Amino acid sequence: MKNTLRVAFLTVIALASPLAMADSGAKGSNSDDMDKDTEQALLAIPDILFVRPAGLAGCAIGFTAFVVSSPFTAMAECVDESWDTLVVTPGKFTFDRDLGDFGDTK
Repeated sequence: MKNTLRVAFLTVIALASPLAMADSGAKGSNSDDMDKDTEQALLAIPDILFVRPAGLAGCAIGFTAFVVSSPFTAMAECVDESWDTLVVTPGKFTFDRDLGDFGDTK
C-alpha cells in the first residue's frame, strides 16, 4: 500500500512539474503582463490535479457531516442552513466554477 501511494504521488509530481515550469512562449513577458485568460490557463493545471479532487473529497466529507448532524440541526430547525454550508458550498466550489478561477467562490 505504501509503495503504491508513493508511486502515485511521485507520478503526479513528475507530470505536474514540467507543466508548472513551462514558459508561456511570449518573449520578454513577466507576471505583470499576463492577462486574465493566460493566468487562468496556468492555474488550470493545479486546479485539475489538486484542487478539484480535494473539492470532491470535501463534498463527500460535507455530505457525511450533514447526515451525522442532521438530527441535531432538525431539533434546532436549521437544516437548510446546514445543507447549504456542508453540501452546497463545497459542491459549487468543485463543480460550478470555471477551471482555474479561484476568485469569488461564493
